[in-house]
Amino acid sequence: MTSWAQNTPNDGDWSKRYVVLKNTPEAEWMIRLGDVDNLGFGWEAGFDPFSGAEAAWHSFPWETDPQEILGMDMILTPSSTGTKEAPCSGDGYSGEFQNLLEKYGRTTFPFHIPLKTPEAKNISAATMMLFIDDFQAPVFCSKFEVLLNNRRAPFLESIINSAEQSGPIGKLITVKVPDDFLNELSKDTLHLFIDDPTTAAADGFAVDFIKILINPKSANQIKGGLGGIVVDDETNEPIEGASISVDGIPDNYKTDAAGKFSISNLPAGLNIIKVNISKFGTRMFSVDVIKGKTNTVELRIKPQK
Repeated sequence: MTSWAQNTPNDGDWSKRYVVLKNTPEAEWMIRLGDVDNLGFGWEAGFDPFSGAEAAWHSFPWETDPQEILGMDMILTPSSTGTKEAPCSGDGYSGEFQNLLEKYGRTTFPFHIPLKTPEAKNISAATMMLFIDDFQAPVFCSKFEVLLNNRRAPFLESIINSAEQSGPIGKLITVKVPDDFLNELSKDTLHLFIDDPTTAAADGFAVDFIKILINPKSANQIKGGLGGIVVDDETNEPIEGASISVDGIPDNYKTDAAGKFSISNLPAGLNIIKVNISKFGTRMFSVDVIKGKTNTVELRIKPQK
């Protein structure tokens, strides 16, 4: 990989570990915790970490910069790891559990994000972006909990628990903050904590940066499209009239007679798609949306047993 940094209107100096910008092309305020450097490995030449595309594979473990914000750019493991037998095997990152415990007395850390936006207390909307690495809940049976100022945040939990990042690789998630959480952004600090305190899953993870857009300018946010087909997994027949919805998006869509659907203007990164069919119930799928492109997917629905 080629380690290269930029200074952009949307994000400022990528090498800085805390940045606040007013009136960017994307939002009234942009607040970022963590440098934009792929855990210190850098990006392949020409790669855009805000595009929604997956980063290239990188090696592990790695040495964390001692000047780094504690918890950022380092392997973390759930606090329940090792408390009993892991439910579904484990990943290489989980081997850092004992080292973390011996060095820090804990294995995952809260991220403290100062909200230095005194003029932005009138918050009408917000978006959170996280560049996450090696979350694999569907594979290792982990159940991550996300706390914002000690409040469970289901809108973040659902997408993190849908991520399958074997590799290890990093990718962006972009999530609209629900209205009932906006008051947390009017406080002096936002405390974000990710952990699986219950399952003992051996599912290590890492976070490169956290970015918050306050009062975003939706027309200028990074978006892409999604098209696809919904198929009965047993008969291989397309399913007409399936209801399609996306977490954080108010609109609903229906598949046509050929089982096809098309959705535009989705946030770049990992998205959660819900498919509801009367005789099958609701199924959830994680899909990647790439900036300026339309990703095509096949969503196969298995009948309920």
